[in-house]
Amino acid sequence: MKKYLRRICAVALAAALSASLCISASAFTYPSSYWPLHDQWDAISGGSDVGSITSVAQQTYDLLVPMGMCEDVCWNLEPKCATAAWACEVSGDIDGAITWLERQLTFAQWLHDNGYGYDDTLIDVNAHLDYLRTAQTPKIYAQSDNGPSPYGYGPASGTWFGTALGHEQPNESAALMYVTFQDGYSMDYWIDYYMNTSDNFRQAANGGVIELAWNFQPEGTGGAQTVLSSDSYINESLRAIGQLNATVLLRVGAEMNNWVECDANTFIQAFQKVANAAAAYPNIQMVFSPNDISNRNVTIEQFYPGDQYVDWIGVSTYQNTNYTDLNGAPMSYAYGGAAGSNPFYGTGVYDYDPLIVIQPVVELARAHGKPMMISECGFAHRGLTGDQTAYSVDQVTRFYSYVNMVYPEVKAVFYFDVNMPGEQYDYALNDNSTVRAAYDKAIADNGAYLYEGQTSATGWEELSQTQLTDAGTLRLAAYVSYPGTKDITVEYYVDGALMATLNQAPFYYDLNTAALGAGEHRVHVVATGGQFSRQSAVYTLTVPGTAAQPEPEPEQPSASGFSDVSDDAWYAAPVIWAVENGITAGTSETTFGPDDTCTRSQIITFLYAAAGKPAGASGNPFGDVKEGDWFYDATAWAAANGVEDEDAFAPNDPCTRAMAMEFIWRALGCPEASVTENPFTDVDESASYYEAVLWALGEGVTSGTSETTFGSDNTCTRGQIVTFLYQAFN
Repeated sequence: MKKYLRRICAVALAAALSASLCISASAFTYPSSYWPLHDQWDAISGGSDVGSITSVAQQTYDLLVPMGMCEDVCWNLEPKCATAAWACEVSGDIDGAITWLERQLTFAQWLHDNGYGYDDTLIDVNAHLDYLRTAQTPKIYAQSDNGPSPYGYGPASGTWFGTALGHEQPNESAALMYVTFQDGYSMDYWIDYYMNTSDNFRQAANGGVIELAWNFQPEGTGGAQTVLSSDSYINESLRAIGQLNATVLLRVGAEMNNWVECDANTFIQAFQKVANAAAAYPNIQMVFSPNDISNRNVTIEQFYPGDQYVDWIGVSTYQNTNYTDLNGAPMSYAYGGAAGSNPFYGTGVYDYDPLIVIQPVVELARAHGKPMMISECGFAHRGLTGDQTAYSVDQVTRFYSYVNMVYPEVKAVFYFDVNMPGEQYDYALNDNSTVRAAYDKAIADNGAYLYEGQTSATGWEELSQTQLTDAGTLRLAAYVSYPGTKDITVEYYVDGALMATLNQAPFYYDLNTAALGAGEHRVHVVATGGQFSRQSAVYTLTVPGTAAQPEPEPEQPSASGFSDVSDDAWYAAPVIWAVENGITAGTSETTFGPDDTCTRSQIITFLYAAAGKPAGASGNPFGDVKEGDWFYDATAWAAANGVEDEDAFAPNDPCTRAMAMEFIWRALGCPEASVTENPFTDVDESASYYEAVLWALGEGVTSGTSETTFGSDNTCTRGQIVTFLYQAFN
């Protein structure tokens, strides 16, 4: 399973460099100003100082590029670009990583075009860019009745789904049947066999849908040649298939791009031979179905038989590696490189999103205007590292939730629900009730899959395409893909206000558009995970309505300078104090976000700033805080000064009232409380924040949520936190 080589991106840099003169290696002389940069690079390139790495790489780039393209320039800059790209990626700078990878691609392409090889580099860098460009901008999709399918094949709306015969699940709209070409049995035999052994096949054969995987034996040129000399077997088989009262998706010679040996021309002739014979039967539709990842020596396009012979484009895709290396160690980013991570093969830190690896096949389907099917897929719940149920649940959920949303070309999905004897990977849903439940839930919640007997279903479209005809509930889903990152938090904002915070894909949010009122509204998400934090585009959603909307009065600037902090707001003075003292800034130039949830990383950063950002804290004991995180210095200070002493920091978790009091109290040196009686029933004397709450009550930092409750677990907003700090420090 290997990806094919993508088209090389045309960037402005390429045009500029192509216009430069090519200098021969023997004539090239480095300028004297290069050598200090050379020495600096040797000293820093293996470290984690991203600023220094990118600075020296940029200076070297600016110095050498004007000298023109040649071996010395390209050999020098290509690896520097790779190192700078990786340093940016590890630190969370996706834009910077993409810029450096595009530069690396230009130099590698020149070296390749001039006879220096670099095939593997081009393959890997293009695959790498696929991941980062997807990560660059989260997207929002809306559930929608988006009209009939534009394709001549497949369901008019919605997505068929099914599993392999003999392992099938109930209520499926399609069935997956395997037959080996010239296996010694006739097609009539196999049809009769499944008629007598499979309820799903009988249902599919009675007006339903069957994917028939007609596999070559052997896989390779020899198998294709067998097809070319099997006229009577082909004709008899197609006659039997053609008599079925079913739509038959005939997948011929699947995964040819990953066979050890296969002559592309021989495969094409074999496929065309079957397609020409199948044309006599209107219920048979031909499926060209490569593997998701190609042998590195071939491309999928080499095997494409031609539009007149292909009705569908399919793909086989499997995910197995459990976010670990072969020794079972968790895969993670490291400045020296993540061993075992390869974007072309979708391994290591590039194993988290099952949709990226099939992107090249989606591009093929789009280029040829064909509907697409997931011919077979599987997400192992047992593998090299033993039980990996959690991994399988995550992958099944992501794939079935998003595949027909992000790729609307996908009109059918088939799961390889099989545990092959002797195989190290187990995909069988019936072997794992937890994975089976995740599979069922993802299909049901998506809403676009067609169950048995259904002929229509809702679909999905990017929110920018949504046109509401009435107000009501609109289901949204955010698609976020960060390499090496499973745990992502998504915040939904409508008209600048935080509406929901979600911590688990597929990040569904049911937006009540009726409550918004008629007119235009702005919707966006902010997605944070690992070292990455990105905002989606701001989508304009128009809610229909007949009432004329009055012109808003011009906003008068408040004393705070923020449009969402009025002068009479209870938090106005604390906001002004916090901004003037450099404790925090707004969420934008014009908004403070007083109602936004305050995270643990934010309050620690506020306290660190209030303390004057003292230097000297070294090391950081928190396993979930990495050097380069924007809150790294603050957490290191918190650990060194006893403000927080847990093993994990959970930077993206909301800050509760109890946490806020304890953090502030500790930052001030744990002063003695002037109040000795505890009036709150929800503050236990054994709690770590007990003294902090009594101190805060006595000093007027805050009071309870009622006379008898403190609201320890209530989450805090930014407005509340700066008010607590204002009271405590004044």
